[in-house]
Amino acid sequence: MNIHIYVNVISVSVCICICQALIEMAQVLSKEHQSFEVLLSKMAATIMPFTHAQYCTIFIPSKQTSVTEDNTNNYFRYVPIQPVLFLLSYTIKMGHLCKLHAHTAKLSIYCYLAVCQLMNKQSRDSDEMEAFNRYDERLLEDLAVYCGLALQYAQAVQITEERRASIEVTQEVLAYHITAAEEEIQALQEAMIPSGESLNIFDFHFSGFGLPDDLTTQATIRMFLDLNLVQDFNIDYKVSLCQWVLTVKRGYRNRVPYHNWNHALSTAQSMFAMLMATGQLQTIFSRLEILALMIATLNHDLDHRGVNNSYIERTQQPLAQLYGHSSLENHHYNLCLFILNNTGSQILSGLSTEDHKTVLHLIKRAILATDLTVYMERRKEFFSLAKKKRVSWKSEKQRDLLRSMLMTASDLSAITKPWPEQRRIANLVAKEFFAQGDKEREQFKIEPIDVMNRENSTRLPNMQVEYIDEICYPLYKTVSGLFNSCSPLLSGCKKNRENWLQLAEEAEEDNNENSSTVTFETHKSIDEETQTEE
Repeated sequence: MNIHIYVNVISVSVCICICQALIEMAQVLSKEHQSFEVLLSKMAATIMPFTHAQYCTIFIPSKQTSVTEDNTNNYFRYVPIQPVLFLLSYTIKMGHLCKLHAHTAKLSIYCYLAVCQLMNKQSRDSDEMEAFNRYDERLLEDLAVYCGLALQYAQAVQITEERRASIEVTQEVLAYHITAAEEEIQALQEAMIPSGESLNIFDFHFSGFGLPDDLTTQATIRMFLDLNLVQDFNIDYKVSLCQWVLTVKRGYRNRVPYHNWNHALSTAQSMFAMLMATGQLQTIFSRLEILALMIATLNHDLDHRGVNNSYIERTQQPLAQLYGHSSLENHHYNLCLFILNNTGSQILSGLSTEDHKTVLHLIKRAILATDLTVYMERRKEFFSLAKKKRVSWKSEKQRDLLRSMLMTASDLSAITKPWPEQRRIANLVAKEFFAQGDKEREQFKIEPIDVMNRENSTRLPNMQVEYIDEICYPLYKTVSGLFNSCSPLLSGCKKNRENWLQLAEEAEEDNNENSSTVTFETHKSIDEETQTEE
């Protein structure tokens, strides 16, 4: 039996040539290049000597250009081409040999990332043209894999750089529009800041609703002054602090009924009142921790949209895609950081590098702690710790837990305010919640949870009692047990529970008399009452 064996053997010299070509191409691709066109040109320049092609053109599927190198007079020609649709793959689709005329041959290797075209192979022994052979195909196949990887990486870098530039432009626009007007800044710089007593900021019953707009920012300045934060951290009062406060104020959306600047001021004042009411807290916390807490309370709801994390995740908003969990709180922190880095608002510029890093970490931890989910996860540990006879608060873990609970205590402090203000705030919260519930019913065709269901508006007193019992009262009882000077928070919470419970009982009596509504003193709906007060 005759057995014919056909073996395709590449000579040693050919293998060496291919290896040399790949090494040179790898060296070219490993270096940084000034532009995409330069990379393409160097690719073409590396390919030609090994294939003896007169022309090497690389086409890419983009709005850029194709780059052609001419071996005869050594210049590059940029030829605009229309985009070609290719899949992102390293798979090489082999081309074919074709005679263009008697002395010219053309070889094209098609890659899903680009097309590399060689033309006019010159004979090694003469000036005549010859056809490309299997060796040329093999060489171009191997080089195409290297080139494909390099092109994909270069394109990724290019896209990243374009997006980075786009983000920088967006940040410039945001910084311009969020920064307070020069007239506002100058007015605050020149204002005589009232005393803390006249602004009533030492009182746990402080209300920002009655303050004129300019006094809300002056009250914020006064808190930083009375805590000696301006002096201790070399904060430039006129250049940085005034602009920073006004810029933070502009970072809140006025159309959001509750989570707006008034809520931010109230939260910061509650933290301030707790810190000033007892020397114990100022002894427990370092100066950096106190600075972080005040910045965090003022910034903890920046750019709140009037909806909660659940709604943001359910509607697949960019915030949810960006952060995954605690979307709003992460957004609040990042906007806080943006303002702190904004020219003219850099109140932390006097800190050392290490202190600056530390305080940003503390601010982030504090703002993320205002997510009620975080509070519910950590409060059991806090309650258990508080039951101990003596807590030293020396460990960072214990102080972090305390800071987290005090952030929530400040955030929820509206429930401790005098009854008229508490009722007004509850109406604002309900207005915001019901608006979200309306959106959920319309968009998802679902029944909102009770606190966001407008149809449950008559149950507001009952829901407030449940809210106090489940969320607020245990926290204020524990904080007041640890720090007796914070007991006004607990007292206010208990008084408001009694008032809400009375309204709930009245509503139940009305229901027993076949009444379908529960009325307040004005007998107005929540929305009507809120609109009148606004």
